Amino acid sequence: PQTRSMLSEVEKLIKLCLALPISVAASERSFSALRRLKTWLRNTMKQERLTHLAIMNADSDLLDECDVSALLEEFISRSTERRSTFGKV
Repeated sequence: PQTRSMLSEVEKLIKLCLALPISVAASERSFSALRRLKTWLRNTMKQERLTHLAIMNADSDLLDECDVSALLEEFISRSTERRSTFGKV
């Protein structure tokens, strides 16, 4: 019961994060947005994750079409510990 409500809050958080733009001006060139992103995240993130965030910024139209519930279900189903914590989605 409590884990299910926590899962819905996690889903809301993921949707919120996907809705936030990485750059402030959509008309800027991608390398400018990447430079700002690198400055902000340089000390807290590895290169691989930074690359993934830049790709998410470039393909934001595709992200808008993502089914977050299906992503959560697949994420939970890949781990026994997650399945025992969150149960069936």
